Amino acid sequence: MPEDPRVQHLIEEILESGKSAEEVCLDSPELLPRVREGWRKFRAIKAQIGALFPETEPFEDRGQKFRWDSPADLPDFPGYEVQALLGQGGMGAVFRARQLRLNRLVAVKMMLAGSHAIRDERGRFQREAEAVAGLQHPNVVQIYDVGESSGRPYFTMELLEGGSLAGQLAGIPQPSRRAAGLLATLAGAVQAAHESGIVHRDLKPSNVLLTADGTPKIGDFGLARRLDGGAGLTRSGLAVGTPSYMAPEQARGDTSALGPAVDVYALGAILYELLTGRPPFRSETAAETIRQVIDQNPASPSRLNSKVPRDLETICLKCLHKEPTLRYASAASLAEDLHCFLRGEAIAARPEGWLPRLARRVGRRPALSAAIAGGSLLTATLAGGGLWLIIDRAETARTAESQRMATEQAVEEDLREMARCEVESSWTAAGAALERAKGRLGKHGATELRSRLEQGGRDLELVARLDAIRLNRARIVGGSWDFVYKRSDEEYEAAFREGGLGQVEDAPPLVASRVRASKIQTTLLAALDDWAICASPKRQEWIVEVARQADRDSPAWHALARDPATWKDKATLMKVVADAPVAEKSLPLLLSLEERLYIVGEDTASFLKRVQQAHPDDFWVNLRLGNLLRTQKKPGQAVGYYQAALALRPDSAIVSNNLGMTLWQISRREEAIEPLRRAVMLDPSAAVTRSNLALNLTSLGRHVEAIDQIRLALELDPESALLHCALGISLDATNRPVEAEGEYRQALRLDPKLGLAQKGLPTTLIRQGRLDEARLAWEKALTLDPPDHDVWDGYAELCLFLGQEAEYRRASRALIGRFQETPDAAIAERTGRTALLLPVSEAEALRAATLIDRALASQDKKKPTWSYPYYLFAKGLAEYRLDRLDNAIVLLQGQASKVLVPAPQLIMAMAQHRKGRTDEARKTLAGAVLAFDWRAAGATNREVWIFHLLRREAERMILPELDSFLKGTYRPRDNDERLALLGACQFANRPHLAAGLYAEAFAEAPELAED
Repeated sequence: MPEDPRVQHLIEEILESGKSAEEVCLDSPELLPRVREGWRKFRAIKAQIGALFPETEPFEDRGQKFRWDSPADLPDFPGYEVQALLGQGGMGAVFRARQLRLNRLVAVKMMLAGSHAIRDERGRFQREAEAVAGLQHPNVVQIYDVGESSGRPYFTMELLEGGSLAGQLAGIPQPSRRAAGLLATLAGAVQAAHESGIVHRDLKPSNVLLTADGTPKIGDFGLARRLDGGAGLTRSGLAVGTPSYMAPEQARGDTSALGPAVDVYALGAILYELLTGRPPFRSETAAETIRQVIDQNPASPSRLNSKVPRDLETICLKCLHKEPTLRYASAASLAEDLHCFLRGEAIAARPEGWLPRLARRVGRRPALSAAIAGGSLLTATLAGGGLWLIIDRAETARTAESQRMATEQAVEEDLREMARCEVESSWTAAGAALERAKGRLGKHGATELRSRLEQGGRDLELVARLDAIRLNRARIVGGSWDFVYKRSDEEYEAAFREGGLGQVEDAPPLVASRVRASKIQTTLLAALDDWAICASPKRQEWIVEVARQADRDSPAWHALARDPATWKDKATLMKVVADAPVAEKSLPLLLSLEERLYIVGEDTASFLKRVQQAHPDDFWVNLRLGNLLRTQKKPGQAVGYYQAALALRPDSAIVSNNLGMTLWQISRREEAIEPLRRAVMLDPSAAVTRSNLALNLTSLGRHVEAIDQIRLALELDPESALLHCALGISLDATNRPVEAEGEYRQALRLDPKLGLAQKGLPTTLIRQGRLDEARLAWEKALTLDPPDHDVWDGYAELCLFLGQEAEYRRASRALIGRFQETPDAAIAERTGRTALLLPVSEAEALRAATLIDRALASQDKKKPTWSYPYYLFAKGLAEYRLDRLDNAIVLLQGQASKVLVPAPQLIMAMAQHRKGRTDEARKTLAGAVLAFDWRAAGATNREVWIFHLLRREAERMILPELDSFLKGTYRPRDNDERLALLGACQFANRPHLAAGLYAEAFAEAPELAED
């Protein structure tokens, strides 16, 4: 493993946190190549151990004390519902949670060591919470609550889902006005902290977090220090912070000088990186970086990016002055100067004059200064400023030449980095390296370098284009491939033609020579092998010939793999695949073979796993394996490969989308939101990705968020019936039924057979009290004979509630006919129950009872589910319709009496009455009536309709005087009868009759008033 302890630490961070090498190296990009190499070696050792000991626990799990692999493992915090782990480091973990009392999403940061932590660790954790708790600023991450769970301290804070500024920058210089505006915002937040007596001491891009809309907020106050003399969190004399962003006094460990000026310096360092794509000082080691911070002056930003305005450069360099007193006096002064720049006004800072600049140069050339000082006073007087001018010009020329050479050397390194990133398919990093090189060179520089930059830009554009063609095909999981292949074929042809490589009519040797001469030869060969899969037979021969000649020094098996005769003979193809040397680096060719075998109907999972074991760090093999397993209905296995692919390409929207949808498939729906949201952020113009996020939010009941996302998705795909339906569901759930109705109608216009909309439209009409319209819309939907039981469920009950007995009987018989063989217990029970809401023939009652018995048989009586009492209620109803009255009474007095109140009591009252127990029946009916609010406004769902239907039947049977009472020609004889009649008064909207019944009942039995 690497000797540098920083590299070792970063590799350990990858192991602990699951981050990529690029993510852990955001603050030390110079270490990225060494970290990648160390991680590659580590993975190779891991693979060897896995092969020798396949039954042992995963290598990454060893030594980790805390794991949160499933929702059941997540910690508990009082008053919060923990949803998912967002990140874990050596000291703490951060979780997404919902604060139950306020129903808002928060982040919970918990200290892992708890009571075992050393005092400094607990102090830092506590200090972070205390530092921010008193800060109320829109650009500071807000702390909500502090507590302790199982001995481990935690605090909750606002949840930010836009990543960090470091992740957004990725080494790319930003436009000057954007950089100035962003830093002015941060300076305002820092000033608020200073006014509250807090110095941050660790300001850097990775500690600037972003909201979903890009608003910056300063976080991680773990190294904060109070200005009132309170102790810091590190030992005296030690440098704290991140070397590239430390002020010189901070780098020296001078704790007595660590005031607001260190934050002003760090803000300047952030501005420098915004303008140039890199911090002002960055070296191979932390010690060397600290030495540069203390001893050297930063190169002018305009030297690295010629587009930086002079005034903004002046502001930046004033912040970075070695002497704290020569920086801005406060963050507020810095913010004001930035605002002056943005308004086009004169700034307060001024460039360094010639005298201070000369003093600095004399300091760097003491021998020359001594020689000049030893000359004659007369010569000095006569020559005066002329001599100094000559010295200054010579020094300026030497400096300019030195800076030119340094610039060109840096450009060369950027170009090499771009080439490395292209090989690794790290397009964002490759683009960042190219932009850095362009910014450094500006409008000048050697012609040869400029030519290489221009060619590098063209190469990168072509690589990104070829990569997008392949990724777009990877977006499809299952389904018909004819259209997809045709589109990819056309896109490849256009890319090669417009990239200057040639077209299908050109001679293969000519095109092959251009491929061989290209700096991106490996990528072009991979594209040719992939293109051959998609191409029509007429083009395949040309593509294969170009690939053969461009790869003429390849092993013999390459020729077999590229031979169309191999592809056409399944047995030969299987043998070539079986004999393929998976350890070789020709991964695109291996994957093209796998896809050909998949096309002819073979299961290629075992072959792909062999390839993946040999190349665990390859993006494409992990993505392909994830897609294949998801197609094979093995989403639980697919998740791990998608996660590996995403770690390799964090900027891949397609992988984020596929991971999110796979998590959704295995019911880890809360976890699915984060990758889906990231996919939308990476590719906001992809309709399918935004639709997936929107639909997932709807399914989770997060309707306010869902509405915004669905509207954005509909802008991209306005003809999506599913999106209109989802919008209807979310609008309905947020009490906007009129708007929901319009969306459901639009969904049904686009897709009349969409089950969710077929059920959703009647539902929202019912919520508006338009029951007759709802029944007609529902009836229309059922004429299409939908297969989904949910569309049928409730229609028969509504018909009967509205007095449409004939339509009820027709619908219930149709329901029995369609679902009498269903294996689903819940559907069987509901279907049987629906058919028994009116007296029926014995044959019909037996058919319904058979369905209910099937539902009961599915239950384990020793460990029944929550639905078991409902099934018992349905069984009691069936026994009643079959005249098994004693059985019905027994069933309805047991567990069934606890559900669907008052329905069990209503059926029991009718059973008691039919057995001649009239007084008891009236008391049971009275109890049922008093247990429910019978006003018609509440009759908006199937269960309530059933209650009303059973009450009507029971009243007609047990209270034959009901009609006379409602007409005012009958007075009840006792309290049981009075109480039983109350439901009829409520339903008939006769409050005066109800009041009279209450008054008479209380007069007869005053103790009722207490009940």
